[in-house]
Amino acid sequence: MTAPDKRRFPITLRALQVTAVTDLSPRLRRVTLSGPQLAAFEADGRSHPAFESLGPDDHVKLFLPDPETGALSLPVQGEGRLHWPQDPPAISREYTPRAFDPASGVLQIDFVLHGHGVAGRWAARVMVGQELYLGGPRASVLVPQADRFVLIGDETALPAIANWLEMLPGDAQVTAHILIEAPEARIDLRAPEGAQIHWHAYDPRDAQAMTRLIPVIPPRGTYIWAGGERAAIAALRAHLDGADLDPQQVDLSNYWTLGQAAEED
Repeated sequence: MTAPDKRRFPITLRALQVTAVTDLSPRLRRVTLSGPQLAAFEADGRSHPAFESLGPDDHVKLFLPDPETGALSLPVQGEGRLHWPQDPPAISREYTPRAFDPASGVLQIDFVLHGHGVAGRWAARVMVGQELYLGGPRASVLVPQADRFVLIGDETALPAIANWLEMLPGDAQVTAHILIEAPEARIDLRAPEGAQIHWHAYDPRDAQAMTRLIPVIPPRGTYIWAGGERAAIAALRAHLDGADLDPQQVDLSNYWTLGQAAEED
C-alpha cells in the first residue's frame, strides 16, 4: 500500500474569537472559534491563505496567556513560518481541530477538562468573546486507503477518533477502542454503519492498556492509528514491531506524558 497523501501549508498565525462554549460531557468541552482570519487575509504587508484542515489528526498550536501573570507572548509571522520569542517565551499547546466549516467560517476544538495544565485550565474558564491565537496546521495527512481500520486512543484522542469515524467512507470496516477514566466521558459518535465502537474503563498508569486491546495483530491491509499517553504508545509500538504490517499503514502518536500532566495538556 502507498503512504497516505500529505498536504503541506504555510504556517500562519491567526487571531480568532470564541463564539460558543459547549460541554459535550462533564469531561469534554467544545470551544467554537470564528473570525475573518480563518479566510484568506492581509496583514503586515503579507498575504495569508485561508485556514485548511483536511486530515483527521491535524495539529494546531494554541497560544495561551501565562497563567501566573496573564501576559500573552506571541510568535512573529514570517514567510510561511513563525519566529518564536525568547523573552518571555510563547506558551503553546497542540490540539486537533475537531471540525472546520469553510462556508460558515467556524472552527471547533475539543478540550478534556482534566483540571490541570495550561490549556485545560484555560478551557475550564473560557468565555464567549475571548480572543485566541493559533498557528497551523503545518500539514494534513489525508485518510488513506485500506481494507480495514483500527483506531485506539484515550480521552485526549477522542477528537481525532471522531474525525476518523466521520471522514471514513460509509462502508469502511472500522473498529475503534476508546479508553476512558470515567463512564461520563462517553459521547455520541457519528460513524460508518458497520463500525464497531468499544469504550474501555482504564487506569492511565497502565502502560499496557492499549496493547491488550489487540492481542492478535490485525492482518496486512489494516491501517492502525493510535493516540495517547507516551508509555502506552511505546508499548503498543513494541507490540506491533516486527509484525507483518506495512509501516506506512501504522500511525502512533504521543499526546501526553504521565507525570508531566501539570505541564502538558
